[in-house]
Order: sequence, then C-alpha cells, then structure tokens
Amino acid sequence: MFLVEKEGFGGLTMSKIAKQAKLATGTLYIYFESKELLINALYLELQENAASRFLANFDKTAPFKNKIKGIWINYFNHRIEFHKESVFLEQYYRSPYISEEQRRIAHDLKKPIINLLKEGQKEGEVKSNIDAALLFYSMLGFIREIAAEHFLGTYTISDQTIEEAFELSWNGIKK
Repeated sequence: MFLVEKEGFGGLTMSKIAKQAKLATGTLYIYFESKELLINALYLELQENAASRFLANFDKTAPFKNKIKGIWINYFNHRIEFHKESVFLEQYYRSPYISEEQRRIAHDLKKPIINLLKEGQKEGEVKSNIDAALLFYSMLGFIREIAAEHFLGTYTISDQTIEEAFELSWNGIKK
C-alpha cells in the first residue's frame, strides 16, 4: 500500500513488493499469481476493515441522529487514523485495476449505511426527496475534505470542530 503511494499502481512491481516485504519474489508468487490479484486482496481486506470500523459500537436502539452521528464520527476517525489506507482505497476504487467483483463488494459494504439513511427517510428524519446514496456521499465527501486538510496540516481539528462539522453534515441531510 505504501509502495502504491510512492510508485503509483503502474510503477508497482512484484519484485518491489517482495523487496519491501523482505521476501523473495518467488515466494510472493506462491501466494499471488499477479500484482493485480495481490492488490485486489489488499483492497478487499482494507475495505472490510474500514467498513467494520464505520459501524463499530453501533446501537440499533439509539435515536436516529445519534446512529448517524456515531457512524459519521467513526468514519471521520478512520480517515484520520488510517489516512494512508483511506487514500489507497480511494485511488484503487477509481483506478482501472479494480475488478468488477471488487467494485461490487465495495458497493455492498456501503449498503448498511445507505439502508440506515433509507430508514431515516421513511421515519421522516432525513430528506426523502433526495436519493439516500447521494445523502451518504455528501457526508463522506465533507469528511474526506476535512480529514485531508487536517492531514496536510492546513486545518486543525478539535472536539468542537468535529461537533460543528457533524452538525453541518446533519443539517444538510435532515428533513
């Protein structure tokens, strides 16, 4: 993953991966027939780990806004704590290297949150005249930008700014 940041997907080779991992290149080929299969496996593992973090400590009995806030904060914390992994996931998702199966899996991992937003639409908690996926993407885009600026050192976050940022997101989706 860190080699992808340095080399890009095109410049990445199995020999470079093996060298970074302190393995013989042949050993790497025992487990993965190609660079694409290795990257797909890495993507899937990171994507599944990320999705489980988003839903960590999810309380089905909490008020709707608290459910969304918990997921929002989990995603925000993930973007800060696992910034390089997040960037890799984004780059790969938008690259020509991703397989249709990987893209489908990534889409399926988003479903619990999108379905939660759909429930909120039915309950009258969030805007029902806008596609739930679009509501989801609006929150994610905002989080990504704040986290990126924080990571670059151009914006400092605090508990207060996290609270304010969530309220901005909430105000954008609430009914």
